[in-house]
Amino acid sequence: MLPSPKDGIVRDTPGCVLAARSSLATENMPRIIVLSDVHLSPTHGFFWQNWCIARDFANAAKVEVVVINGDLTINGTVSDDEVGFAASAIKSLQANVLVLPGNHDVGDEPPGQDPNQIINIERLARWDRLFGVDRWVQEAGRWVLVGVNAQLFGSGLEREREQSHWLEGQLFAAARRPVALFLHKPMFIDEPGEDQATPSCIVPAARAGLLAALGHSHVRLVVSGHLHEYRDRILNGTRYVWAPAVAFAAPEPHGGDGSCGLLVIEFSAETFDIRLEKPTGLVSHDLAGIKGHGRYKFLRDMPPSPPLVLG
Repeated sequence: MLPSPKDGIVRDTPGCVLAARSSLATENMPRIIVLSDVHLSPTHGFFWQNWCIARDFANAAKVEVVVINGDLTINGTVSDDEVGFAASAIKSLQANVLVLPGNHDVGDEPPGQDPNQIINIERLARWDRLFGVDRWVQEAGRWVLVGVNAQLFGSGLEREREQSHWLEGQLFAAARRPVALFLHKPMFIDEPGEDQATPSCIVPAARAGLLAALGHSHVRLVVSGHLHEYRDRILNGTRYVWAPAVAFAAPEPHGGDGSCGLLVIEFSAETFDIRLEKPTGLVSHDLAGIKGHGRYKFLRDMPPSPPLVLG
């Protein structure tokens, strides 16, 4: 299991995080790195070298925290080995690591991209066994960083209600401190009022409740992944940033930068600076080409091709 935030975690039931708060004890401007959509697998190692490059960049940068913003795996929804492989790989990061699940790790909320990959209790239990938590709080100077499990929104599971209650409590506890929210899926594509359900972002009904909760807080920054694209917009005083993928380029760009990369975020008292980094050697793999331009629907359907060198 990965290390939890430094001050520990209190639980009452599996997956129900009651307290997970720690502090970055740094001078002036705490820095974090965001790695998203790394898609690791012991049987399909297409993106292993990209992971090694991103990992080495994060270690050399000597940041206080690395946030891994979902989709650690290719087929973690059904494979203990796959989730375990990702958990092992992440231990080579030298900073404190805060991990969130994505749809490839615990499944999608309905209707989802694949009806056979919908989030459920069993898939969440697999995540819990390897990672311990699917939400967390981290202090970064004056800032409060909050990470949530995006796949729960709209799932109808009891854990969705637990998380919503927990999130409201964390936002209340932050008082007037600035908050940065991290989650795998974007809240929306272009506008908060979008009414079409799509696997690309949080479903409309769940989004409305989440936006209402955020509206009573001081959330200044929302960082998501999932779409394998870097995009940076400000709406109603909140900055919405999409993190690029480490693994492969955006299959369907939405007006941003669809090439591979990572984010470095530096926090000051009331503001922050975000920098897009594309470490040397990182390859923006073409997903369609890897899957044979239609020969295979999903990466998990492809013949095994394990990582050649485990660096």
